[in-house]
Amino acid sequence: MKRSAATGSGVRAGDGKSFEEMMKRLEELVEKLEGGNLTLEESIRSFEEGMSLVKECSSVLQEADLRIQKLTAAADNTAGGAAAPGRANREPDDVEGELPF
Repeated sequence: MKRSAATGSGVRAGDGKSFEEMMKRLEELVEKLEGGNLTLEESIRSFEEGMSLVKECSSVLQEADLRIQKLTAAADNTAGGAAAPGRANREPDDVEGELPF
C-alpha cells in the first residue's frame, strides 16, 4: 500500500509525527513481519509498535473527520441554512466509512 508524500506540515499526532510518517513506519513494520526473518521477541515488539501506530493513525483520522464535519456544517449554514440533500437529520456516524460530503 503506497501513499504519496503530503505537502505542507501534515496532521500531527501527539508525539509530533505526521500521519504520513506513521503510515510509512507501519508499512515498514508490516514488510518486516511478512519477511519472516525476525525472532519471536522482535516480531512481538514490531507488532506492539504497529498496534500503537494504528491507534494513533485512527485518532488522527477521527480528528480530521471532525474538522471536515465542522467545515461542511459551516458551509451548509452559509448556503442558506439548508442541509445538503441526503444529510438532513442525520448523525455523523449513520453510515460507517461514508464521507461527510
